[in-house]
Amino acid sequence: MTLDTHAVPAAPARPAERGLPLSPAQQAALLPERLARTAAANVYVALEIPAGLADGVAVRAAEVTAAHDLLRAVYPDDRRVPYQRVESAPPTVAEIVEIAGTALPAALLADAGHAFDLAREFPIRIRLYRLADHAVLSLAAHPVAADDRTMELLVTALCSNEPVRATPQYRDFAAEQMKSLAAENDSLTFWKQRLADLPEQLLLVGERPALPRSTRAVVQIPAPVIPTPVIPARVWPGSTPDALEQVSVDPGQEHAGMTGAVGDSGAEAEPLAVLAALVAAALRQLGADADIPLGVATEARPESAADVLGNFADYLVLRVDSPRSGAPSQLVADAERILDEARVHAGTRIERLTHELRGPGGAAKGGLFQVQLAVRSNVLEFDAAGGRVREIARAVARPHGVELIVDVIATADGWTVTVDLAEALSRRYAAGEFAQLLRATAESWSAAPDTALSSAEASEPCDWFVPDAEAGELDPYAISGLGGPPQTDAERAVAAVLREVLELDEEDEVGREDNFFALGGDSVAALRFVTLLAEQGHIVDVQKVFEFPAVHEIAASLTAENATAAAPAEPAAVAPMAASGLDAAALQALAGKLAGR
Repeated sequence: MTLDTHAVPAAPARPAERGLPLSPAQQAALLPERLARTAAANVYVALEIPAGLADGVAVRAAEVTAAHDLLRAVYPDDRRVPYQRVESAPPTVAEIVEIAGTALPAALLADAGHAFDLAREFPIRIRLYRLADHAVLSLAAHPVAADDRTMELLVTALCSNEPVRATPQYRDFAAEQMKSLAAENDSLTFWKQRLADLPEQLLLVGERPALPRSTRAVVQIPAPVIPTPVIPARVWPGSTPDALEQVSVDPGQEHAGMTGAVGDSGAEAEPLAVLAALVAAALRQLGADADIPLGVATEARPESAADVLGNFADYLVLRVDSPRSGAPSQLVADAERILDEARVHAGTRIERLTHELRGPGGAAKGGLFQVQLAVRSNVLEFDAAGGRVREIARAVARPHGVELIVDVIATADGWTVTVDLAEALSRRYAAGEFAQLLRATAESWSAAPDTALSSAEASEPCDWFVPDAEAGELDPYAISGLGGPPQTDAERAVAAVLREVLELDEEDEVGREDNFFALGGDSVAALRFVTLLAEQGHIVDVQKVFEFPAVHEIAASLTAENATAAAPAEPAAVAPMAASGLDAAALQALAGKLAGR
C-alpha cells in the first residue's frame, strides 16, 4: 500500500501562532495516525466510585484540566505534521450521564474505543455515569497525552478533595526526551547488536484498520500452577555486560509445582519473566519461529516528573529465542536473563531504536514488536471521600503496531490474565483460545518443570503466521512530488539532503511542497537533516523543520539565515533550546554521530 498524498488538499496558510513541538513519545503516537490514517489505541480506565463523589469529580475535572496545558491542547492537521496548540480551559469538562446498569458495559466499551479528533478535540474524555446506588468514572485518553502512570495520577487527582496545585508542565520535559534520541552509548550498541536482523513481523497481518478494534478474554490461573522457579544466579539491573552470565535452575531445588522457597543463593523468578516464557512457548506451539520479540513497558520518567501528566512511556524489546525443546524451568530462567539484560540497557528510547533498525518512518510500519506484556500487582483501588474507589476496567497503553497484549494482575491467589487481541487476528484464532492455551501451558509446566519439551510440539498451528491473501506492506513514505520540482538553489539543496536522510530512491519525486514528515521523517531524521545541512553551510534550527516542514518553507528559512549571516551584525546571542532540546553547539557535536549513520 502506498499512501496517496495527491488526495490530500494543499496545506492552508500557516496559523499565526507558533505552536509547541512534540516529544518523541507524542510523535510516535501521532505520526502513524497522520501518515497512515490509523487511529491510535486509547489508554483507558473505568472506576466504581461512591455516588456522593460524582459532583465533586465533575468540578475537579475542570480544575485539573485548567492546571495542565497538555489536557487542553489540540493538534492541528493543517500541515500534515503534528504540533500542539494549547486552548483556553472550558468551564465544564466531564459529562454526567444517568444510566441503567444493563446499559453500562456497552457505554464503557464505546468510551474505551472513542476516536479522538485531535485537530478539534482535547485528548481526554471524562464521563460520569450515575447508577442507582453508585457512580462510575470513565476516563479515556489519547496516548499523545497519557501513559499508564498518567491515568493513575489523573484518577487520584479527580477523586481527591485537596486543592489542585500548580505542577510542572509536560512540555518542560519534552526536550529531555529529544536529547536522549541523540545519545551514542553502550546501550545503543547493545540493542543494535541484540536486535540485528529482527523479523519484520511475527504475526502476519495485512493493512491495519482505521480504528484499532480488539477482542478480549480473561482467564484465571491459580497460584499452585503458576511456574515460578528459583533462579540462583540472578543478574540485577546495574550489572555490566561482562558480568552477565548464563542463568540456570539448580536441578536439586525443591519445587511446589514450580514454586520453591527463596534460599540465600537465589530468588524466585519474577512474574514478568515467567509470563514472557509462557507467551513465547504458546506462540511457538501455534507455529511461530523460535525468535520471538516481546515488548514490555519500562519506567522512563525522571524523578522530577514523578507526578507530571504526559506520555513518558518507553519500551524494552525482549528477544526470546530459547530453544523449543528446553525444560520449562530453563525457559523461564532464560527469559529472566533476557529481561535483566534489557533492563541494564534501558537507556536508549524505543523511537531511536525503531529509526535505527527500521529506517526513517519506521514507526508507521508498526514498530519493533507486535506482542506486548504487562504485569501489575493489583487493580487501582483507594479510599476517597464517601467510600472506596475501585478499578473495574482497564486498557494499558498500546503502541502503534501491537496486535496482542497479555496483561496480568498477579496476586498471592494467582493470576488474572487478560488477552487483548486485534480484531483481524481474532477471526483466525480467538482471544479466548489463546488465553486457555496459556493456562494449559502453565499447568503442564508446573506438573513437569524439569522435563524437556518435545521439539515437535506444535499443538494447534493457527493462521496468525500465514499471510493474508490481500496482505500488503504498509508504505509510510508519501512520495508525491507536490508542487513540482524545486525551483531555487536553496530548495534543491534541501531536497538533496532530504533525499539522503530519508534514503529515497533517485526515481522518487521530491516536490517543493512535499512535507518532511509526510515523506517519512521523524525526530531522529530531523536531527540528522539539520546537521547535514549545517555541514554544507546552510544553518536551520530544528524548531523550523517542525514549524515549516515543506521543502520550500525550509529553503526560505535557509535563505533568510544565510542573508542574515552575510550582513554585518552584532554578535548573536545564544539561541534558546529548540524543538530538539539541543542548542547549536550540541547539534554541531552530533554531526560525526548522526551524519555517519
